[in-house]
Amino acid sequence: MIKLNPDEKILMVIRRHWFVMVGPVVLLIILLVFPSIFLTTVPYFYPALNNSPEIQPMINFSLALYILTVILYLFIWWSDYYLDIWIITNKRLVDIEQKGLFNRHISEMNVENIQNVTLQIEGLIPTLLKFGNLLVETAGEGQFKIKDAPNLYEAKDLLLRFSNHHTNQQPTTNNPQ
Repeated sequence: MIKLNPDEKILMVIRRHWFVMVGPVVLLIILLVFPSIFLTTVPYFYPALNNSPEIQPMINFSLALYILTVILYLFIWWSDYYLDIWIITNKRLVDIEQKGLFNRHISEMNVENIQNVTLQIEGLIPTLLKFGNLLVETAGEGQFKIKDAPNLYEAKDLLLRFSNHHTNQQPTTNNPQ
């Protein structure tokens, strides 16, 4: 996926928090239950649909198309969730962002240029589950936003420990603080 320099080590890999998946999973369950409810209640209101065998293939085709669309939505959603990764090494921060099936943005920032790290935890659930947004800023390279990240405090401490802005000397990876 990414090439590491010989003296570079991966310190942390961050993906979105699992709670982000709850909303789409609930929506997916509702979308999968909907055809069952629809197909069991429609014959009560339109009894002619039950007695006409020429409509049955069209209903089966529509149901198969609907289920395939829901599964495609699930696949696109899962690939977007799973392939969005932020990698913190001792030299740089790499942001790999998947947008849809065939659109990927990869950007990186040198850790030594980090000037500011901001945590944003908004709401009751993110506060209780300890996840939120991590904003990393540099003067020349711009800003990275890590959305819905778990282990915010650990990632912030790691980034600040390896930035030259925070300390004048390069720390070692074996010296935890």
